[in-house]
Amino acid sequence: VAALIGGWLVVKALSEKGPEITIYFKSAESLEAGKTKVKYKDVDIGLVTDVTFDQDFTRVRVKVQMDKEAARLVTSNTRFWVVRARVSMAAVSGIGSVFSGAYITLDPGKPGDKVQVFTGMEEPPVITSGMPGKHFVLEAETLGSLEVGAPIYFRQIRVGEVVALALAEDGSKVTAKI
Repeated sequence: VAALIGGWLVVKALSEKGPEITIYFKSAESLEAGKTKVKYKDVDIGLVTDVTFDQDFTRVRVKVQMDKEAARLVTSNTRFWVVRARVSMAAVSGIGSVFSGAYITLDPGKPGDKVQVFTGMEEPPVITSGMPGKHFVLEAETLGSLEVGAPIYFRQIRVGEVVALALAEDGSKVTAKI
């Protein structure tokens, strides 16, 4: 009887287990095995099980055990990043992680092939799937007073913001992603 119950518990545990995935990040800042969660829309869908270096010590390999229900979110189009408190001159983000700790979140994107290895993003995306909005790139000879986080107005209504600034490769102009 004990063997049957033990066998049933093992089968039940294996059937409820979701996919194990690997995410590579540049740094393991605030990621801990057994503590850091994976969340989507503030719902826990996985747990970091191991944090190690890759073979050449240039990146950090994070192994994650996903819940069975979350398996369909993990495809070739899924993007992962770490949510942690970020403070800049323009904005403060991830303030909730100060109290709860950093966590990994994802943007499932469009349906795609099932994969198990991902490269995590170092910065959160500005627009995620299902979120209305478009990206545009503006070019100018000089930066002027633009900075990341500067609002974009149309007819005195705020319709966007500057999300990134860069110098063109040849140095001839400045590009602003809005």
